[in-house]
This record gives sequence, C-alpha cells and structure tokens, in this order.
Amino acid sequence: MHNPFPHQLILGHRGAPFDEPENTLRAFARAVEQGADGVELDVQRARDGVPVISHDETLDRTTGARGAIGDHDWSALQRLTGAELPSLEQAAAWAAASGAWLNVEIKVPRVEAATVEVLRAARLTERVFLSSFHAEVVGELGRIAPDLRRFLLTEAWDEAAQEAVVASDAQGVCLHVDAATPLALQVLRNEALPVVVWTVDAPTRIRELLEAGVAGIITNRPRVAAEVRRDACES
Repeated sequence: MHNPFPHQLILGHRGAPFDEPENTLRAFARAVEQGADGVELDVQRARDGVPVISHDETLDRTTGARGAIGDHDWSALQRLTGAELPSLEQAAAWAAASGAWLNVEIKVPRVEAATVEVLRAARLTERVFLSSFHAEVVGELGRIAPDLRRFLLTEAWDEAAQEAVVASDAQGVCLHVDAATPLALQVLRNEALPVVVWTVDAPTRIRELLEAGVAGIITNRPRVAAEVRRDACES
C-alpha cells in the first residue's frame, strides 16, 4: 500500500486523551513522550477567522466556559479558556520545536486559508497532512495549497466516499477502523490511495492494520500503539 510518509505513523487522537485533557498542548506533548510520531488535532474557526483547536463547535464540554467558538474572537476565547483552548499557531510552534507530525482535521469551512498560512509560517509542510469530512474543504485545500497532503475523512468506504474522493481530488483516505476491512484496504491499495485508520486502540487490531500496510494509525493509546509497532518491526 502506498505510503506518502517516511514510515507508518502513530498519531495520538487529540493527543493522549486518557492522560491529559484532549486537544491541549499538554496532551500533544504526552503523546510524543509515549512514543507517537505526532498527533491528530481538530480545527474550528473563531469569529475573527483564527484557527483554534477543538473537536466541538462549543466550549461547554472541554473548557470551563460556555457558548459557540464561532461567536467569539480569538482574544475573547483566550480570556474565557486560557490554555484549555490552544490556537493552531501555538500547536504548530510546538510541533516545529518538537519535530512532531500533525494531522490537522478541519471541522468547518472558511478556515482553510488561515490554516495553511499558519502551517507554512511554522515550516511544517513536510510534517503535516490535512483532512476533513467535508469534500468541499478538501477540494479548497487542493486549490490553495496543492503541495500539501490532503485526505478525505470517512466513516465508510462505499460509493459515496469513492465519489467524494474523486470530487475533492483527495490524495488519501482517513478511514474509520470499522470500515478498514481487508476488501476496503485492497480496493484502496488498487487505487493507490494511502490510508490512515482511526481510532484504533486494541493492540491486536493495531498490529493487524500495520501488517496490512496502512500509512498510519490514529489512537487514544499512543504508548500501546508505539509498543506494538516496535514489536512488529522486531519480529
């Protein structure tokens, strides 16, 4: 299976979420300490267009604040949440300093250009790939940054997903673990589309997918996944 990366990547899902609050700089650092190559993180858009890191569109679940992220400028979000809600610029600076890889999942439209600008400024283009469930977002990334790796996120590998890959000109697929069947992986291999699988926590499944040749694994358990990869390489 084609792999656009130097080796099969282990990426912490929102960092190391079992050990630190998800999508925080602490969680990202912990994932790398546990052996991950880097992290998967989620980008939302502040009202003034600043890319901020949060899985949810609202502040309620992961911070002590309330309300929609898109209703506040970045300066207001900083006052409301402090370090609980980092900006992509802060995460990019961390990745640049640490050597970590980033999978930047764009959750909403209209933040593509600002996201690319941050990654270029941090000189991370060689250690990043972008992804989104939205085909139009992936397509826009291809238009404004054709040199950056871009993947379509999907929960299934079916006709709709195949059409979305073509429509978006995606260069790879981020596939849900339940959809990563031998048949789906073979089809993707035949299409020369690299596959990153999410979210994989069971050691046996991690090893199975690595042996199947996937380009990367996104996991809540980066220490476990890194150990499985090491053992697989040694055996």
